[in-house]
Amino acid sequence: MATPVILLIFGSLCTLLGFLGCCGAIRENYCLTVSFAVLLALVIMLETAAVITAYALHEDLRSGLSNQLQMGLSRYNRSGGVQMAWDQTQSILSCCGVANSSDWSALGAVPDSCCVQARSGCARELEPLHLSGWILINAALVGGASAVLAGLQVVGVCFACCLSKSILKDFHDFYY
Repeated sequence: MATPVILLIFGSLCTLLGFLGCCGAIRENYCLTVSFAVLLALVIMLETAAVITAYALHEDLRSGLSNQLQMGLSRYNRSGGVQMAWDQTQSILSCCGVANSSDWSALGAVPDSCCVQARSGCARELEPLHLSGWILINAALVGGASAVLAGLQVVGVCFACCLSKSILKDFHDFYY
């Protein structure tokens, strides 16, 4: 419950930050553009701190997440909602189990959502299963996209600073 709330709050703050930047640019208001630049720089620092923290604690996060997923896996046959969530996750992310298909041995059978070509009964027929997950395959892509977005944020801070300097220069040229 806490994670969705945190993401909603962070998303709302980013939306308000974007609105602040747009208003500052449209109205050519020095205070709003400087506030936007400072707050965007603060967001970059918070994101950097989150990445550093996640990297420093990645083993604890991985083991905690693995334990939670194993507990969810054990409820696969007892809850239709859990079963649907696992099947969709495995199909979309092209993965099988928490670490690999052997995670399903405790439940007796590998689900059909583990198959590369998912269809009824494919897992019992020993058809090809997903061996490595989406995150492992696309880790470089995710990292690259994150770096590009961080770069765009830095460019946004630079542009906001340039705009605020231009607004201040125009103000001084007009009144002095």
